[in-house]
Amino acid sequence: MPRRPDSSLRGRLIEAATADFAAHGYRGASLDGIGARAGVTKGAVYCHFAGKEELFYAVLDHWRDKRRRLLQVQAAGPGGAATALRAFLAGYLRFHFREPAATHLLRVQATELRGGFTARLREDERQELRWLRAKLRELLVHGVRDGTLGVEDAATTAFVLAAAVRGALEQWQASPTDVETHCDEAQLAAQLVARFATGADHERADGGVGDFDFRGGAG
Repeated sequence: MPRRPDSSLRGRLIEAATADFAAHGYRGASLDGIGARAGVTKGAVYCHFAGKEELFYAVLDHWRDKRRRLLQVQAAGPGGAATALRAFLAGYLRFHFREPAATHLLRVQATELRGGFTARLREDERQELRWLRAKLRELLVHGVRDGTLGVEDAATTAFVLAAAVRGALEQWQASPTDVETHCDEAQLAAQLVARFATGADHERADGGVGDFDFRGGAG
């Protein structure tokens, strides 16, 4: 009787590859090592992926999709767009603080592979940053419309906020013990939004993200 395909293998390979790429970088990781982590041979890896490059793309896609699913913030929720913006920023930081392997993959992209890899990878990174800036700009524009945010140039402000959160992650990743006291995601998000908040919402800029569900509701 033929053996049934292991339906869980692809997921295990993604998990194993995440750990291996995060620990050893792209060049240091191997399909033998990834297969061993997943409990299979290198030949079994090839049943799902054409090679290491394709597997690396699959890992990036997995974490990007998971992050985007979690960060479905609705600007029209309680507290208006300012609250939603704080929730989005806190959620983005929280995701990476709690998924350090996924955060290490960003560093692999930004250092080891930038400029020395395929055009597809560079475009993936470009599109990810564009997505982040677009989501921030969308919330800023909503905030201007509902009166909870005062912003003159939403595109430039989105650029500054994106740079701030990615910079915070880089510092946390490079030397977590040095910056740990500054890495409360709710407080960071509140401080980033405080200068743009207006009216009654400004009174909540002391870290009052509370239990807001950053997928779109109040917890």
